[in-house]
Amino acid sequence: MQALGAPPPDLVPPDYQYPPQPHHRPGGPPPSAPQPRGKALDYGLKGLGLLGVALVSGLLWYLINNNPAPTGQAQTTPPSQTTGVYQFQPYHGATTEPDCGAHATDKVKGFLQQHSCVSLIRSLYTTSLPDSQKVITSVAIVRMSSPSDAVGLRQVSDRNGTGHVKDLVEDGVVIPGGPNELQDGGYFSEVRGNRVVIVETEFVDAGSDTGANLTSNNHTLRAVSQDAAKQGLG
Repeated sequence: MQALGAPPPDLVPPDYQYPPQPHHRPGGPPPSAPQPRGKALDYGLKGLGLLGVALVSGLLWYLINNNPAPTGQAQTTPPSQTTGVYQFQPYHGATTEPDCGAHATDKVKGFLQQHSCVSLIRSLYTTSLPDSQKVITSVAIVRMSSPSDAVGLRQVSDRNGTGHVKDLVEDGVVIPGGPNELQDGGYFSEVRGNRVVIVETEFVDAGSDTGANLTSNNHTLRAVSQDAAKQGLG
């Protein structure tokens, strides 16, 4: 028998389930409805979100600008400077003299007496030629009071028969079995500001350090002296 006002049984699908109703304990308060969120809380959450974005952006910027290249990645390095043709080994360490005229001869000495110098620095080096012959190179750096005095000293020193600045061998440094001075070999000079660089090269073995041998090898010995000056020895 069908109750009055109820829907006919065949109008309700057999699998249909009525939605569950919230559980309400008899005698208890009805379930509370969700309360609206305050504006202050919304602003706070938004501020935290913006702060997080700012921190992440700052971290990414730092890593991009400060993180080194990963291992294995080619890195740019400044090119190395040319060391020169010859490998020079120190034979006698640099000595410094305040009186340049006392270590010079003839017109070079007279020039230094008329134009006071600041200092004279001298040193000795050895190296080998392509044919394995060993040579010794003297480097003398005369520091003058002005660039014009340096130019004048070089002009006098470069001329033949005008004297020279003594090398350390001529001033007493001994090369066993070698020459007594280095004034007949490969000569080279240049001016650097108020300094005059004077370089001379001869054979270490006195048997090879003959006039004829020095003359025939003058070009090679001068190239050694020029290379020593290029490397900034002294």
